[in-house]
Amino acid sequence: MLLATSLEAKNGEKSKNMAKNTAINVRIKYKYIILITVSKSIYCIFLEWKTMRRFNYCDENEILDGRATDAYFLRTFEVLKAKRIDKRVVMEAMIKGFPDKDYNFGVFSGIQEVINLLSYVAENVAESNSLNVWAMQDGEIFFPNEPVLRIEGRYTDFGIYETAILGFISYASGIATKAVRSRIVANDKLVFSFGTRRLHPSVAPVIERACYAGGFDAVSSIVGAEYMGKNAVGTMPHALMLLFGNSADAFHAFNEVLPKEVPRIALVDTYGSPKEETLLALECMGPNLYGVRVDSGNLLKVGKELRWELDIRGREDVKLFASGGLDEYEVKRLAEVYDGFGIGTKVANAPVMDFALKIVEVDGIPRAKVGNYSGAKDVYRLKNEFRDLVVPKGKEITNGYKPLLHQVIRDGKVIKAFESVDDARERVLSQIKRLPDDLKSLYKKDGDRVKFFS
Repeated sequence: MLLATSLEAKNGEKSKNMAKNTAINVRIKYKYIILITVSKSIYCIFLEWKTMRRFNYCDENEILDGRATDAYFLRTFEVLKAKRIDKRVVMEAMIKGFPDKDYNFGVFSGIQEVINLLSYVAENVAESNSLNVWAMQDGEIFFPNEPVLRIEGRYTDFGIYETAILGFISYASGIATKAVRSRIVANDKLVFSFGTRRLHPSVAPVIERACYAGGFDAVSSIVGAEYMGKNAVGTMPHALMLLFGNSADAFHAFNEVLPKEVPRIALVDTYGSPKEETLLALECMGPNLYGVRVDSGNLLKVGKELRWELDIRGREDVKLFASGGLDEYEVKRLAEVYDGFGIGTKVANAPVMDFALKIVEVDGIPRAKVGNYSGAKDVYRLKNEFRDLVVPKGKEITNGYKPLLHQVIRDGKVIKAFESVDDARERVLSQIKRLPDDLKSLYKKDGDRVKFFS
């Protein structure tokens, strides 16, 4: 209101009348969606209000109101409303190929946010309780060309949310998949998420949840850990040693000040050689020293040297941690020497899964764009084989196959119990144990694990 008054004072009665007319004539309301168009005066007010936010992020209300969408959906809704077209559709989310040529599988994540969004839509936006949703479970392994999500309902009830739905699952699944690849090659070694500093702070909870669900042991972001009900982990930054002016005083202070439950993991590549600083950490922290972290240099060579120096001094108990630009390939190379890994940018900024949400049925009639299989579909997996069948919806497959798409919303009501991140993580770890060697490989193996059976 203050912004509008300010603009009117500058532009006089003409702008005031324009604002009134615009409010009446060029706002096109469709349920809870508002499209504001054309008027420069109104557009300026909108932009000026937006710039008052300190940080660039989309809040929960903007997602729920449908504003976190693409403009062409709003235009589509305007056309549909004008022509009174309101049809039931089936839409399915799938990916035609992985973003990395070496991927053998993906890990589905982000579905809980989709459920939260669509349950809100069913209760507050939809004109009828006819929304039905099926999805793979959080942490389920998936392959290209098979549906991971199926939504049935009136297009005008949920179509505007396609952008948000795809964003939820594409981003989280990309991170979870990258995390699982590191988890596999690390075997039983510790793996921590150190990557939220490389992305916008607003997405820290998404990153940390996907990493933890993907098998990581802990995360470093305080807010990300809090969202999961976990405690954040960490070692010490180079800043600590630089501010003290030497490593010895920093090690002593760290050991003296922090509570006993905080592991004493010394960062040993600030001033001297990692070997010198490791021996210094031994002297300063004594039996409290839990581990040392190396963040730079030839990690394999340094790790072997440190392991030798610690062992000959009777400190086989001190663990070695590596960090600094790590990915699954580096983890595999270093796993013989190091006891734990801090993985940052490469997992937090993992390539997103390029999911698409496509109409496959309109008013009960199979209909899809060129290149897509029409009709609603179910997905079945041969138990412990990770070989899948895609079949027309309702076609029951037995003989050792289990369904992968489970109904989560029925007639607008959530029917699936909420799953915690620990549930998703356990599902991931359980699948890892059963994965055949060709799927565990860091490099692409030949063979299609999805077949269509009509």
